[in-house]
Amino acid sequence: MEKRVSIWRDRNFIKFFSANGLSNLGNWFDFVAVLILFRYTWKADPMVIALIPVMYAIPSILLGQFAGVFADRRDKLKILVHSDWIRAGLTLLLVFIPVPMLALLVLLFRNTVGVISLPAQQGLMRSIVDEDDIMKAVTINGSLFQLVKVVGPLIGGSVAAVFSPDLSIVINAISFTISGIILTRIHIKNQDPESKEKNDVPEQSGFFASWKEGWDIVLKSRILLASIMFGIVSTLTIQMIDAQIVTLFSEVFPEKAELTGWAISAIGIGSLLVVLLLNRLKSIRKYGWFFGTGCLLIGMMIGGFGFMADYRFIIVAMGLAFIGGLGNGMTFAAINYLIQKEPPKEAIGRVSGILDSTLSILFIAGPLLGGLLINQFGVLAAFRIIGIGLIMIGTVGILLQKFIWKQNNQAVTQKEIEGGSKAVF
Repeated sequence: MEKRVSIWRDRNFIKFFSANGLSNLGNWFDFVAVLILFRYTWKADPMVIALIPVMYAIPSILLGQFAGVFADRRDKLKILVHSDWIRAGLTLLLVFIPVPMLALLVLLFRNTVGVISLPAQQGLMRSIVDEDDIMKAVTINGSLFQLVKVVGPLIGGSVAAVFSPDLSIVINAISFTISGIILTRIHIKNQDPESKEKNDVPEQSGFFASWKEGWDIVLKSRILLASIMFGIVSTLTIQMIDAQIVTLFSEVFPEKAELTGWAISAIGIGSLLVVLLLNRLKSIRKYGWFFGTGCLLIGMMIGGFGFMADYRFIIVAMGLAFIGGLGNGMTFAAINYLIQKEPPKEAIGRVSGILDSTLSILFIAGPLLGGLLINQFGVLAAFRIIGIGLIMIGTVGILLQKFIWKQNNQAVTQKEIEGGSKAVF
């Protein structure tokens, strides 16, 4: 029996991992720098600053699903390379822009180009990593993502504050450029010589038909549909209170402004730790434990924050943030593994695009709903309501997982798609 080689000896994966790390790290450098540029350099109005995350979300909402179709019908590696290089140019352009409104327009264009990167990246992973290594690849990439979320803003904000926001923006442009160069060195291996991607026949099946087929895959798969619904619920509730953590801490600990940053870091550390631990697993067989427990732990954090006025212990608040991070890490790892394993290989981009565009809507809807709830009941009561609701949903997910994640017609769906794909690709 042939001995399996460690994923860390797979040069393709190392290149993919390195390129992904550079682009993600640069993005976090850039995001903090843009905020500093708008507020401290241009003295932008808070409403203008509020438009920055909107410029990140709108392209995914409008184009995420179509980007998934495009990624499935084209060379994913070339898409990633060109996306990185175009974004490098648009990022560098930010240095020469004198006013915030033009910068918002450039951010919109850059994120429009970047929308296609996620489905292309998800689809490419199955073509460069062995099937038995997918769980390891997903958790390693997840660890990287969580790590740069903690380290990136810290370093990027420090560089922007000590030197200038322009330097952080230039570093991001360089990161995109090098990422694209590294990607050109990747060689696809898990692909037939007569690849469906190379034998596209757009004339036989339109763009809309491919998009509809992606939704058919999601709606006919009990596992995909249930998991996406849990992802939507957890993401919506997190977004409802994400921006309001600072409001909560300012009310409970008015003299401790630094606690907001500590809590966010504790969440990031919890997420990173659980993703690293999950790297020991070879696969996920019962999604209910991951999505249900993830919702339950996040609910414990949010609900616990709602009772902070009763205890006012900083160590307890940080402990709750860490617990919420564990839940976030479990949900994050499960959803990324799910995208790789459950859809047919040639439809990963479409399923990823559907998920991305759906969740992006929540980045706008969540804060608005959270703001309304807080105005109606107060910040502490709102946290308690959301937390208790999420604990209940998580508990239902755990107890009824055999029913919710029942594998009905999974094999039939797979055969239908594989048979139909001959006419599409």
